[in-house]
Amino acid sequence: MIYKVIIPICSIVIVVYACIPTQNVDPCSVCPKIYDTTCQGLGIPDLLTGCPTAAEAGISYTLGVLTSIYPFIPAGSCGTIITCPLTTSLRIKTIIGDQPAPVIYAWCEESGANAGKWFTGASILLQLELVSLACQPVISG
Repeated sequence: MIYKVIIPICSIVIVVYACIPTQNVDPCSVCPKIYDTTCQGLGIPDLLTGCPTAAEAGISYTLGVLTSIYPFIPAGSCGTIITCPLTTSLRIKTIIGDQPAPVIYAWCEESGANAGKWFTGASILLQLELVSLACQPVISG
């Protein structure tokens, strides 16, 4: 949305153009969002089963940032660091099932043989391919 502001100063008119961002730009073009889209919000439908939305969990995606922190992550990967809200903990869904997360970050290669696939892990030897991830209530029903 662009606003036009005209400020008269004596007989001189100054025109200022300002742009207000109306949406977040996703830096990752190949990788799909990994946070579980079925989460309706913290406490919805109830406190024992409801998981926070991606916005409530503060999920954001970056390009290439995790590589500088964790050198085993391929350069140019899309990444996210997950900090779950109080009363929740991170759980991941892999091809072998739902389990507690060993770490709080995930990455996805933007190019190459694993393009579009999300992973988490603690080293180049311990990597799990992800289906999705979500912050789940610590005490569940």
